[in-house]
Amino acid sequence: MPMATISSSKLLVLLLARIVLTISEPTKPLDHLCLEKGNFTSNSNYESNLHQLLSSLPSNASVNHGFYGSSFGQNEDKVNAIALCRGDTKPDACRSCILQSSQMLKQVCPNQKEAIIWYDDCMLRYSNRSILGTMEFGPYFWMYNKNNVSKVNQFEQELEGLLDNLTTRAASGDSLLKFSTANVTTVGTQTIYALVQCTPDLSKELCTDCLGQAVKLIPKCCVGRQGGRVVSPSCHFRYEKDIFYDPEYKLESPAPSPSSSQPKPRDPIAQPPNSSANTKGMIQTHKTLYFEVFSGLRL
Repeated sequence: MPMATISSSKLLVLLLARIVLTISEPTKPLDHLCLEKGNFTSNSNYESNLHQLLSSLPSNASVNHGFYGSSFGQNEDKVNAIALCRGDTKPDACRSCILQSSQMLKQVCPNQKEAIIWYDDCMLRYSNRSILGTMEFGPYFWMYNKNNVSKVNQFEQELEGLLDNLTTRAASGDSLLKFSTANVTTVGTQTIYALVQCTPDLSKELCTDCLGQAVKLIPKCCVGRQGGRVVSPSCHFRYEKDIFYDPEYKLESPAPSPSSSQPKPRDPIAQPPNSSANTKGMIQTHKTLYFEVFSGLRL
């Protein structure tokens, strides 16, 4: 009996240890890039400015609807940064995600002047060039759910309308939030949940343009899949057959006025070659370093 008691105690300790390790295991980023736009040296003014700026981002982003864009320094030592949390992310989780992002970039991009990292809850990027108020669709990547839908055409038609409506709604947001979520149920009782978001420093037109480019990649990445997402520096969207966002906590962009112009129809959806909550069941399939930059001052 004593030996049985000791074995049970050891088993309990092992189980508790595993639980603690699981809880404390850091979240992995969706992706990151250290861009070859120049390097800085250790103990330089640029490094000092970067650290100063990064230290200010977590608290500022968490109290500004999850968005904060700022700069620090002057001339060639000036650093520009943007921090963005997903619109349904609570302040504490937002702060934690931005903090983890800054710490991770310091490790994986130790001397690059420009870098970007994406987590499921947030994005952080910095550069020695101006990035606030510009739309940048590259670099981007996509991911898709490994499971297929049964009625592809019906699913894609409903998805197209849902994403068009969400794009219009998010683009109509203000300078603090361009974010929207919704769901639609198909005739076959299949529910599609979707989320779209732009960095709110973009104009309505640039946000619409960015999300339009992202959605046009569906034929390449995600047709026939139960879920998919396209992620870029300035915008992203995601859809799934299961709810993946927090329906109880979301700061929606305002509904567009009746006079708002309707979004342009997308290109016809074509079938791609054969190929959860959060990122479960999703596979990253593509990444491109293609850059397309539009100034927020463009008329």
